[in-house]
Amino acid sequence: MASALNKIFWGTLLVFLDFHINHFDIFPDFLGYLFIYLGLAGLVSYSNHFSKAKLYVLLLAVVSVPLIYQFEVTFVGQPQLTTTTFLLMGMFTVITLIHLGFVYHLMRGLLEITQEVSFQPLEKKTDHLLRFYIILTVSSQIIPLFIFILPEVALLPIILVLAIVSFIVEIMLLVLIRQFRSKSLEQDMN
Repeated sequence: MASALNKIFWGTLLVFLDFHINHFDIFPDFLGYLFIYLGLAGLVSYSNHFSKAKLYVLLLAVVSVPLIYQFEVTFVGQPQLTTTTFLLMGMFTVITLIHLGFVYHLMRGLLEITQEVSFQPLEKKTDHLLRFYIILTVSSQIIPLFIFILPEVALLPIILVLAIVSFIVEIMLLVLIRQFRSKSLEQDMN
């Protein structure tokens, strides 16, 4: 279990790191999703949710391949309603919802693992983080829809707060995966 959780941790970290040189992602997300997939394969015997999460990760890996090249999108003044704008917003919404499906099943599988005695202290933390992650993800998909309605002065602080909170929640997810790995190592030693 510890090895599988370690792969999920490092894969999630690779996806989380977003560094570009000349618009090319130097840590391609599909490599992170490959690590996550391999980790989930090692956890399938603990919960059916890990099998479901594998399907989402496979989709994410495929969809992320064209995203190795980062398109530059700049807005000067009020954003224009163009086909490209709608396509980009739609694409990122779909990717975010697929990612939410992955996180949901990953954390539901982790919740099933918390039924074991040594993992019970992580149950409440996992449940709270899952609920907050869902609310945050749905909110982050609804608020940008107001980009065409609200003035930039009102929308920018909201988007900034959502970005900061999303960053913190992703780090909390990484910490949680690491805590499960530590508990698994403790259990193996006993």
